[in-house]
Amino acid sequence: MIAYTLHDDDGSSEDVVLPSKFVVCDRCEGRGVHDCWEGGMTGDEMAEQGPEYLDDYLSGVYDTRCTVCDGLRVIEVVDTDRLDAGTLRRYEATEQAQREYEAEVAAERRYGY
Repeated sequence: MIAYTLHDDDGSSEDVVLPSKFVVCDRCEGRGVHDCWEGGMTGDEMAEQGPEYLDDYLSGVYDTRCTVCDGLRVIEVVDTDRLDAGTLRRYEATEQAQREYEAEVAAERRYGY
């Protein structure tokens, strides 16, 4: 179960507990680790490092515990299949509003605000 705050268009909110399930972590794809650069190196940059670096990279020398699942390989998410229609609508609207807010914040950061 996941504690969650549902928000409505009128500005009201309600704290609820929603059913959950575990899914394979998207960030590490169930490995529990990922590279320490968070995918921030291009293929050209990697090629510049030489073959020994590539061998080390592929063998996991630069891996770190996953920052999303903390190495557990799975994450808990809301089980939307078990929500009634009204709660599902409110949940999806809340999630959409959060994505829009995060996009706005990211855009402001890009423009230096």
